[in-house]
Amino acid sequence: MPQLLPFPQYHRPPGEAVTELPVTRNGIRSLTPLPFEQQNGPSFPFLRISDTHNGHTVRGVAGLLPATYFGNGTVRPHENTLLGRLERQRRLIRTDDGALGKPVLLTVPSLKEWWSTHTEEPSGQVLHYHNKRYRYALSGGYRGPSVDLQEMGSLVIADGHHRAYTHAALAVEGLSSCNHIPVVIIGADELRIGTFMRVIDGIQSPEELLRRLAPHFSITQLADPVPVDCGGDWLLSYREAHYLLRRKEQTVGQTDSGWLNATILAPVFGITDVRADIRLAYLECPRLVDGVFQMPPELQSKIKLIGRPILRERFFSEVAAGRTLPPKSTRFEPRVPSGLLVWIP
Repeated sequence: MPQLLPFPQYHRPPGEAVTELPVTRNGIRSLTPLPFEQQNGPSFPFLRISDTHNGHTVRGVAGLLPATYFGNGTVRPHENTLLGRLERQRRLIRTDDGALGKPVLLTVPSLKEWWSTHTEEPSGQVLHYHNKRYRYALSGGYRGPSVDLQEMGSLVIADGHHRAYTHAALAVEGLSSCNHIPVVIIGADELRIGTFMRVIDGIQSPEELLRRLAPHFSITQLADPVPVDCGGDWLLSYREAHYLLRRKEQTVGQTDSGWLNATILAPVFGITDVRADIRLAYLECPRLVDGVFQMPPELQSKIKLIGRPILRERFFSEVAAGRTLPPKSTRFEPRVPSGLLVWIP
């Protein structure tokens, strides 16, 4: 019976509030003195995240999963990973002996029923942290021997494919500090599925670029870079000009990102390996102000493509069918910040 296991201990910044989280991206064990305080279990910490822009709040439960769950189908991936990130992750995890400053974010369709039967331990200090958009509250959470994962439903990685599968691979290779992987589980009905902006080194003139795209899209010039709201549509921004690209092909079985990779990136841009080609980058979508993307001026000379985020129902149907999306097809929000809940085996 697959189980979510409690933390025997975990680490977090000390006190009741922190204004800045310790930087763990380049390792934890090298931080001296160690800027974390140990919290003893067994416990399943709770993480509450509030969006200061709209007041929406999500709840997550944290725990440990055996690394074997990431290879036997208990936890499923939803997209392929970038090769360069995997290589860097492997080096870092070996150097840090499995320590992880950012849990893997997992999702299930909903946790509403689970929350109704698992109440929080009333005692214990709550840690508060906020950044420009989100407020986080990390508490001692639920105390128990284990949590039956069948109560939650099928688990899917929302954020952290590189961390999860690098730890799992090193566990198979015999690195015992990677035998368990810290996770935070949040219901997908509380998360927001966004997308990444694809940034391509532009070597063509705008006229040549539009000529190459014309067989595949109807093209309408826009006054401003605004989000698209229909499947198959893409916003193209290049050299201060903006266009709505509407896919001509109507019957498409692939997701929008899958179709773009298979039909556009190779013939139009010569990009055949979306996991490793250095001409293709994936960046967080620019900030929206009054419904208009604020495009970074330093990217003016690069081609920028933004599609419609995948719908939640399509996301889970792709996972259920055993298909994986291309790299960076989704950006789940809110994310778990680095340095808030830290696992040091």
